[in-house]
Order: sequence, then structure tokens, then C-alpha cells
Amino acid sequence: MTTTVIETSVDSSRALHSVARKTKIVGSALVGPALILVVAINVLPAFYGFYLSLRQVFFFADEGYVGLQNYVELFRDPFAWQAVGRSLVFTFGSLAIAVPLALVSAMGIRRLGNWGSILLTVLLVPWAMSPIVVALLWKWILVPSPGGLVGAIFAAFGVPPQDLLTDPLLAMPTLILIGVWRNFAFAAIILTGGLGQIPRDLYKAAAVDGLGAWEAFRKITLPLLAPSLLIVISMLTISYFNEVQTIIGLTGGGPIRQTTTLGYLLYHTGFVELDQGRGNAIAIVMFMINMLLIALYIKILGKQPGAAA
Repeated sequence: MTTTVIETSVDSSRALHSVARKTKIVGSALVGPALILVVAINVLPAFYGFYLSLRQVFFFADEGYVGLQNYVELFRDPFAWQAVGRSLVFTFGSLAIAVPLALVSAMGIRRLGNWGSILLTVLLVPWAMSPIVVALLWKWILVPSPGGLVGAIFAAFGVPPQDLLTDPLLAMPTLILIGVWRNFAFAAIILTGGLGQIPRDLYKAAAVDGLGAWEAFRKITLPLLAPSLLIVISMLTISYFNEVQTIIGLTGGGPIRQTTTLGYLLYHTGFVELDQGRGNAIAIVMFMINMLLIALYIKILGKQPGAAA
């Protein structure tokens, strides 16, 4: 009797092990092609870019290994440091407007119900548009004459037309507002989903305890929305810090380099000056800055109660 029980147990164990092995094989077969594609498109080019950053490459001609010379020259270049500063100004200036605007929009969309979904669909149109199309559209809107929308508004109030894209003081704020206009609706979608995961009973309990709307927002909404906020801030940071197409289409890095961000410097170095070695060094530096910023966000928002859930 005991021998029979043991044999049955062993057979069951073998059957479970066989099922688990077959499940892993099927899972690997399903995930494998996608994983190979990700490695081929993202990982291998990244390593190749780092390899090229250690070499002198002009006009696709490899002139040999130079070690960290491209990085040393980059860090010694005052224009590169200025580009880093402008990238951070553009990134955090855009985040400071886009994230609160997306949060307010998400809360409004939740209250509007079906009408909110229609509104969100309309707001998503700029995000779905090509960055170059966005640049051309805004270039027409900002034409400093009554033929442009902004120029017509200025003229209606008796204000002389302003060329916002060629003014050294106004070019960067203008780019920031255009960047916010294009991307905040995407952030609003993620935050709308995050708000939908917060149990309504918590707000009812807060009302019973006498908490006002602001206290409920601060003690319930923000902490439980931390995972969604982390995703939004991380994705918008990558988008804003790496932005280049809109800058090419609107200002070309001008006026007097006031909108030359690190992304635009990468484009100009690698594709205009054709210095691929230094261009890849800039790309690696941009990647490291992105990773540092996201690590900082995780450190801050990861402490929130909702992030640990």
C-alpha cells in the first residue's frame, strides 16, 4: 500500500514537471521572436553606438580607435554644457506644466464620464500627429503677421506682431508650451486609468472622517496615484529630453543657440557635421542622463504607499 502511494506521488511529480517544462517551452516560443526583435532593434545598436563613440568616425569612415577622446572633447566644450542646461530647462519646464495639466484633465475626464472620453479623444489628436507636422502647423500659427493666428490675436488687441520663434527670450518658452500641447493628453490617459484603480470607498470613508477635498486629494489620490505618476513623468522626461524633430522644424536650434538642446546638438553633430564618433558619444551621455533622472524619480515616488502595492 505504501509502495503504491509513493509510486503515485512520483508519477504525479513527474507529470507536473513535464507540464511545467512544456509550459516554459511554449512561453519561450511565444516570447522568443519578440525578444530577438527587441535585441536586434534596440540592444545591439546601443552597443554598436557605444563602440563607435570610442572611435574617430567621419562621414561613415572609421579612422581608428581614440578611446575616451570624444567624451573628453565633449565635456570640455562649453556649448555642450549649455546644451545640457537647455535640455534640462526644456524638460523640467515642460513637466512642470504638462503633469499638473494632465492630472487636472484626468480628474475632469473621470467626472464627465462618456463626454470625458470624447474630450480625451479630441485632445489626443496632437499627440498622434507627426512632430514635423506639429512644427509646420505651429510655424504657421506663430507667423508674426495678421496672416498667422497668434499675429491676428495680437493685432486684435492693438499689439504689434511678435516673432516668438526668433526672440532669444521667448523661443524656449514657446517650445515648452508647444511640447506641453502635444504630449499632455497622453499623460492624461495614463492618469485617468490610475484614478480608476483607486477604490471609491476610500473617499467615502474620508468624507465620514471629515476630510475636505484637498486633504482627500493629498492623502489618498496622490499617494495611490504614485505608480501612474512615475510612469507619466518617466515617459515624458524621455520624450522631452530627447526632443529634436520639433526643434528642427521650428527654430533650428536658434536664435543664437537658445534652443540648441543636447538632442539637437546630437542631430547637428552626427547628421550635419557627419562626426559620428562624437555624435554617438553625445547619444551615450543622453542615455546616462535619462537613466539618472528616472532613477531619481523611482527613489522619490517609490517611497509612496501606492508604489509598493
